[in-house]
Amino acid sequence: MAPIVEVCPTFSWQQITSWIVVQALQSCYRPLNWLGFIIEWTINFFYLNGGLFRMLIKLLTFQWGRIILPDPTADNFLSCVGALDPRCDLYVDTSRPDKASSTRADALVFPDENVSSRSTADVCVMAAKLAYENPAVVKRVVKDIWMMNFVKFYECWNEHQQMVNTQAFIFTDKPKDANAVVVAFRGTEAFNAYDWSTDLDFAWVKLDRLGGVHLGFLEALGLVSRKHRGTIEKLNTNANASSNETKSHEQAEANANGHIFTPHRKTREEIENAPATSGLAQDIIDDPAKELAYDAITKQVGLILKDNPRAKLFITGHSLGGALASLYATMLHYTGQTEIASKIGAVYTFGQPLVGDQDFVNYANSKLKGKFFRVVYCNDVVPRVPFDDIVMAYKHIGDCNYFNSVYDGVTVQEEPNRNFFGIAKIITMHLNAVWEIVQGLFLITLQYGKQFSESTMCLLFRMLGLAFPGVAAHNPCNYVNAVRLGPFPLRERILGDIADISEEIAMMNDNMKDILYCISQVFFGKSVRPLGSKQLFSS
Repeated sequence: MAPIVEVCPTFSWQQITSWIVVQALQSCYRPLNWLGFIIEWTINFFYLNGGLFRMLIKLLTFQWGRIILPDPTADNFLSCVGALDPRCDLYVDTSRPDKASSTRADALVFPDENVSSRSTADVCVMAAKLAYENPAVVKRVVKDIWMMNFVKFYECWNEHQQMVNTQAFIFTDKPKDANAVVVAFRGTEAFNAYDWSTDLDFAWVKLDRLGGVHLGFLEALGLVSRKHRGTIEKLNTNANASSNETKSHEQAEANANGHIFTPHRKTREEIENAPATSGLAQDIIDDPAKELAYDAITKQVGLILKDNPRAKLFITGHSLGGALASLYATMLHYTGQTEIASKIGAVYTFGQPLVGDQDFVNYANSKLKGKFFRVVYCNDVVPRVPFDDIVMAYKHIGDCNYFNSVYDGVTVQEEPNRNFFGIAKIITMHLNAVWEIVQGLFLITLQYGKQFSESTMCLLFRMLGLAFPGVAAHNPCNYVNAVRLGPFPLRERILGDIADISEEIAMMNDNMKDILYCISQVFFGKSVRPLGSKQLFSS
């Protein structure tokens, strides 16, 4: 009997809305791409030449030979994300509890035995941010600044989009006897219309045993193409075959070992010669110019773990990268990659969109319990799409590690205002955007030091929040600050559904108290008593 595969109906409300949004965005791809290139090139031009003032001096004094022209492939060329938040050092602050206690992230700090530690979260959020940079920058930061072992940067094929548009990189904490393997997926690039169209794509496909999954994310991992329904059915068949083969091996090994079940340990030959999971056509799978993310990364990770049997696997990403990280980790279990899946230390996602329906979430939660950390900052719009409502029926994996605009954090079942839009929220979101500008201008520097000073580009981007608060809140800078300034471990505040209006009001009031307390601390010092039952920024 053929596996059960169900595709989002062609004429459903979701599919029609998705098609209109995707077509509108993709029609803007070339002009938006060119605009992004011009902006990034200009930013780097002034950065490499010491800023506008020094650039003018060079021009006026005819020092034209000293003018540096940016090379987008060079290891000093920053992306827009890099310009927003140029920090690349791993965070060290021994003056505060639960901070990393070493000047470098070696085996003493990362991986920590506690996968929910601040040091582990910091490595993951910085890797998620670094994934936006070009391969040369990624390699330089991993090797020369983090003092870790760079493995490979991936630029993978998306058959539906007919382009290379999925990026990720792998590194380990040490070249030999590694204790950690990290896979970081690139998120939504600001001027990549195809990335935004993937985020706002509402189409789904329901797979046997797994549930409903966002179709655009499956395509980004190189597993299917909606243009060819047969690829979805082939993926389901391949996944079931791989899973059944693994179960057969594990059953045979258990029978030989006194019925003790352990993940099947593949030989190097099995890993290298494993059939593809992807449902795409064989000529695409065999094309070396069209590397497919899921299969390519899984093979590389499998070989690394074979050579480093004590290593844990950490998977991370921001925005679209967070969605791919969560889906990738879940697919390892679904496709029978039990040996790799058993090595997962943690999955950290920052501002990720929703990935699947309730069946998918139930499956993912059963496999990733205690290892999945979903971080959401304040009014970020991306974690609230596609919508979690009766029509679209998307759900989030795991609990939400929610941080407000002064980086106070709690663990909740769902982030407040989970579907984002609502007249009652507009005023508070815009007021909060004003606060974020004031905080970024000088308050955060006064309170925490120069390492938290925000770049001019970051402040300009925050001003966008006056019109579009949810977009400005998606800034990776907010997630780095949340990890470095927020309380660890987070308090479990709300056990029920955060959508309840009374709980939302309670959290909003807490945010206002924290803002007032933050301002009071800066101007009046530690003599000011905390507003409420907790002291946020304890020393």
